[in-house]
Amino acid sequence: MKDGDPFFTTKETGTGLGLGIVKNIIESHGGSIQIENRPEFGAQVTVTLPV
Repeated sequence: MKDGDPFFTTKETGTGLGLGIVKNIIESHGGSIQIENRPEFGAQVTVTLPV
């Protein structure tokens, strides 16, 4: 996800809010989310939350 751009989508319909909402929830719990595009295997999403 690009920082500062929670309204990004490549689809014809939708607002692109889904990952922005997820990011806000994770960060409100002191965590972080990292998304990496891997051409051969698809997206890799890493969510880190404190214990």
